[in-house]
Amino acid sequence: MTYENTTHRLNLTGGQISTILYVMEGYINPSDDYSYDPEFREDIDMIFAELESVTDNYYAKKEEEANK
Repeated sequence: MTYENTTHRLNLTGGQISTILYVMEGYINPSDDYSYDPEFREDIDMIFAELESVTDNYYAKKEEEANK
């Protein structure tokens, strides 16, 4: 298995995740690479989904705890 295909575990704060998403969104909006390179688009979409799921899960857990 290569480095690129190995799953890595990271410890990031919510602020760091937000920064990464913000920078990625700013990069891809005007990017022709995102529109025309299906592999690049798939990679970016998967990264977004993974990072956003961390945030969504955090707030869902907080809401669940508040409703107990």
